Amino acid sequence: MSGGIRKPGAVQNKRKTANQGTQNAASARGARNTNRSVSGGGIPKPGAARGGKKDGRALNGKARKMNKRYKVPLTILFVVFLVVIVFMSSFLSYTYLVDKYANPVSAESIALDEETSVKFRIDKGMSTRDIAEQLYDLGLIQNKTIYRFLSKFNGFDGQYKVGTYTLCEGLSYDEIMTLLAGEPETVRVTFPEGFTTEQIAARLEANNVVTADEFLAALETIDVSSYPFLSELAGTTRDHRLDGYLFPDTYEFDVKANVEDVIYKMLNRFNELYLPAYYEKSETIGLTTDQVVILASIVEREAKLQSERPIIAGVFMNRLHSDDPSLKKLQSCETIRYIYKKLYNEDVIDITEEHERVEDPYNTYLYDGLPPGPICSPGIESIKAVLNYEESDYYFFVLNAKDGVGSHIFSKTYQEHLEAQNQYG
Repeated sequence: MSGGIRKPGAVQNKRKTANQGTQNAASARGARNTNRSVSGGGIPKPGAARGGKKDGRALNGKARKMNKRYKVPLTILFVVFLVVIVFMSSFLSYTYLVDKYANPVSAESIALDEETSVKFRIDKGMSTRDIAEQLYDLGLIQNKTIYRFLSKFNGFDGQYKVGTYTLCEGLSYDEIMTLLAGEPETVRVTFPEGFTTEQIAARLEANNVVTADEFLAALETIDVSSYPFLSELAGTTRDHRLDGYLFPDTYEFDVKANVEDVIYKMLNRFNELYLPAYYEKSETIGLTTDQVVILASIVEREAKLQSERPIIAGVFMNRLHSDDPSLKKLQSCETIRYIYKKLYNEDVIDITEEHERVEDPYNTYLYDGLPPGPICSPGIESIKAVLNYEESDYYFFVLNAKDGVGSHIFSKTYQEHLEAQNQYG
């Protein structure tokens, strides 16, 4: 019957069926929302979005707080580090200064190890940087920068002297600086009056000053324009340009010295002793400065007694001024000895006619007047003997072989000279 009353059980079943349908629909919607969220295509819930921003701000705030916490300790650590550096530098400087002035270093107190010793040379123009480089290359220092700093700090910068020094391994920087700012090693060398240029060169080499070849070569190229007494040498031809002007004396030279310094020292000595009055005197007697030196070199080798130097100089001056062609030649035996030593390294004792005929511009038996240049370096006494030669009528002299002191017998004529040779020669 369509209009009958429903059973209670039927109504309840219908409600259950309706509720189940509602729940199933809700589950389906939830599943769809879940799928959209996982795939990234869904729209996030408003509540979820607001919650994410709050979390980001919270994290950023924490990071800023942590950065502030770290910045303070880092600043403190940096300041502490600087303080430590300054303190350590001050302490080391103080310790260094106390040690330096409480125990000052002197050159005399420095002990050198002979087994590891080396010769260290400072040349003209070398800077502290150059010195440090050389010391480092020799293994004498470990740090070039520290050496340069200490040189400036200790006042040694610019105080190092040209010369040769002895150093060794194991020296402190202070000891090295003290030695290099002290007096360089020197050697005392004596050149007797009458030494030839070759003899001077050989003695320099023997004393470890410069080599003979280096010295002889420098004589030809060295600039001597500042020495007025050498102005007359231009255009002259002689064995060595500075023959006669390397003044014989005792000198202190640096070990392994600069060759030009050696030459200048000897020229300076000549300049000191060849007084201004000598230039005027040479004009008075009719000789140039160079001619005075040439003649003085012959007198130096001929004279054995100081008292005879002016007399011998007078004999040669008489010959130079003579009108007799036979007397124009000086006929000095010493020029012959000079030639044979130069050409043949031979020491001639007794001069023969054969010796007198040797062909050479310096042979005063063959050529009139003075030779082209000095035959040795004359001393100041021989120079003064020429400038103040004794006037006489003598034209000849011969060595007195009998008295044993080196005196001479002087003669006015050739006949007297032959008689003197027979009696005293």
